[in-house]
Formats: sequence, structure tokens, C-alpha cells
Amino acid sequence: MPQVRTALTMILLCLCVTALFIAGCGESTKQSTLSSDSGKHPSGWLPSGHKAAATANIVNCTECHGADYAGGKVNVACTSCHMGNERTIHPVAWGSFVYSEHGAYVKSNGTTSCATSACHGSTLSGAAGPSCTKCHLGGTHAIHPASWTAANSHGLYVQANGPASCTNIVCHGPQGQGVERSGPACTLCHR
Repeated sequence: MPQVRTALTMILLCLCVTALFIAGCGESTKQSTLSSDSGKHPSGWLPSGHKAAATANIVNCTECHGADYAGGKVNVACTSCHMGNERTIHPVAWGSFVYSEHGAYVKSNGTTSCATSACHGSTLSGAAGPSCTKCHLGGTHAIHPASWTAANSHGLYVQANGPASCTNIVCHGPQGQGVERSGPACTLCHR
């Protein structure tokens, strides 16, 4: 009989420990700022609250989201928003060439995954990420102004507006020297 009592005690002890462990995801902590009423993150948590907490110590997220960040007990994987991995918003293969790689992605997949309040805004007018028209002067899908129909249009644009919107790190380079996988150097045509 002592063996049955010992086994029963061990089972009850395991159940108590499991219950305490599960309850840990529903309590407010200074790392996750969970709401004690709902057991969820408070409104406004995305994007800035979670970014700050994950940047400070992403390991704190594993208790609820799993050691591999694939969903864990709460069944919410980092990759449900992050297309790369738990630390990378855009696909990992894009590397530091987001400016040149995103076009092919949008052509193949559309803008649905980009058009959220935590990314580029539901209307692509900006949120955590910039508005598409910050770079796309002709609208969300056109890099150059829609009025550019003739070969000389860029010259007229630069004369009227100055080179500031063309000479930056993702278009034609800060000094017009060109950007890898993007706009050519101005000196390619203008010598």
C-alpha cells in the first residue's frame, strides 16, 4: 500500500506543479505586461511594446510562445507576423536588401501581409514601417512619379524638385553614386 500512496502523492504533486506552470502565462509580469483580467498583452502592445520587451530579453517570451517561438502554450508563433524568424520581420533571404527584394515579393504575394497596423498600415500609408509612398513616388506600386512617360521626365523632375528624393541610400545613393540592386549612378548617363 505505501507504493500506491507514494505514486498518488507523486501524481498529485505533478498536477499541482503543472497547474502552477500553466497559470504563469496568465499573470502580469514586468517582462510581458500581461493583463491580469484577460491573461493577454494589453491593447497597444503591438508593435512598440512587444518590440521593446523582445529586444530587451526575447528569452522571456519562451515561457508562453515556446522555446522555438513556434507558438507554445498560447499557440501564437512569432512567424505569424515575422516572415523571417522570431527576430526578423522580413524574410531572412532579403538580408540588408529589403529595398530591392520587396518588389518581387509583392508581385508574387500581394500586399496583404504588409497592410497591417503593425507593419506598413492597413492602407499602406505607414505604421511601424514607412508608408509605401515615402519611396514610391508614383503610388504604392510605382517607384517613379506616374507622370514620367518620356525619357526626359526625370530631368524635369529633378529640376523642379531637386535631387533629394532621388539621392538617398536606397535609390540612387546619397551622392548619386548608385545603389547595389537598385538605382544606377547618375554618372552612368550624365558624365
